[in-house]
Amino acid sequence: MNIRIFTAALLASSLIVQSASARASSAGQAAGASDSSCVNDPSWTAPQKPFRIHGDTWHVGPRGLGVFLITGPAGHVLIDGGVPGHAGLIEANIRSLGIDLHDIKWILNSQAHCDHAGGMADLARDTGAQVIASAADTGLLARGGRDDPQYGDGFPFPPAHVTRTVTDGERLRLGGLVLTAHATPGHTKGNTTWTWQSCEGTRCLQLVVVGSLSAPDYRLIGNPAYPDIVQDFERSFAMVAALPCDIALAPHPGMVDFWERVARRNKGEADALVDPTLCRAYAMSARDRFEKELTEQRRAAASPGQPRR
Repeated sequence: MNIRIFTAALLASSLIVQSASARASSAGQAAGASDSSCVNDPSWTAPQKPFRIHGDTWHVGPRGLGVFLITGPAGHVLIDGGVPGHAGLIEANIRSLGIDLHDIKWILNSQAHCDHAGGMADLARDTGAQVIASAADTGLLARGGRDDPQYGDGFPFPPAHVTRTVTDGERLRLGGLVLTAHATPGHTKGNTTWTWQSCEGTRCLQLVVVGSLSAPDYRLIGNPAYPDIVQDFERSFAMVAALPCDIALAPHPGMVDFWERVARRNKGEADALVDPTLCRAYAMSARDRFEKELTEQRRAAASPGQPRR
């Protein structure tokens, strides 16, 4: 696996953490005005023309975030909502494809963090779609990111009301489209990996939006807000590694070297986005980094006052 895949993902997730202490004093601001505390990477709001990934699946988000639209005769499905205050970019991309916003029936969430759930309230209002998420993240979404097990109140966003919850392995059907929710907790308690099949003619591929598996500066030992975090991460690594996965997508493109692969496809490598090994490679790399961090935290807990290596 190209080391840039995991490094880019870790850096993307770490951007939130790096400014957490600086933002904590302003956590009491209205959630609707919280986009400045969330946007720590300009690519998260950078315009990007929408394009087809495969079959009925499209990238419709900004350059630096994975926001995906799956179209179908019975209605359309949107996965994730970007950062607060920038739903308009996603909506403009969808309209540019000739799609009426009100034909979007579901908005699925991968995780209850401001860079993926921040625009969901606006998108739900403008589309009339149901918001669907893991039951384990419903409370955090309703609180607009406040009282997060890792970030506290540091990164609020407009609260999103979940109208339908899903459990691990639950299959959602919208006409002929079937999406499956896979619980991959750790990054958030309700972190969810979504899978579905997308076809071009007779060629059908398994697409996966891999739930984030990073733990940037997370408290893994003795965290009363999330005592089972280590066990959850361990299950999630195994889950993602075992998934059928022809095209790996992600909330942060760097997790799966998305833009490099898109560039190769644009240069004529037709199957540059297809790599059945990529979900497993990402999961194993994330697990290795996690285990190193866990070892350091366990060593520090066993030897208070000793500096971490």
